[in-house]
Parts: sequence; structure tokens; C-alpha cells
Amino acid sequence: MKTFTVEEVKQNLDAVLDHARQGGAVIIIGENDRAYKLVATIVPKKGPRKAGLFKGKIKITDEFFEPLPEFKPYME
Repeated sequence: MKTFTVEEVKQNLDAVLDHARQGGAVIIIGENDRAYKLVATIVPKKGPRKAGLFKGKIKITDEFFEPLPEFKPYME
């Protein structure tokens, strides 16, 4: 684990990111002694979306299409 100030991170961003990529954690010390932890993660790629995935799983009843009671005065 390495510790850097915000100014050091701004000047050496590539080195900081390389350290995180190699599995090391990076602690960044900001204003008022606030600390931030930078850890590299792998975000899995999502495949293409498949149309109709939820077909048949959602049911809308006829009640859904009835006017809301709050709007009855406006509809008369």
C-alpha cells in the first residue's frame, strides 16, 4: 500500500494507476486529512441486450388504465 497526496497523484497519475493495476492499494490524502482508497477492479463486459427478456413476467391489469381519483374533477 502506498500513500500519496493529491498533488503527487496529479503529477504522477500513470505511476499511481500502474501501482493499483498491479494489485496494490493506493491511499490518497486530500484536504483536511481526508483519505481516499484507490483499488483497481475488473469490470466485466456486458453482452448485447436481448429483446423480450421479461416477456410474460410483468402483468398489467385493466385497473392500470383506469383514471386516477385525483384527476376526476379535471375529466368532467
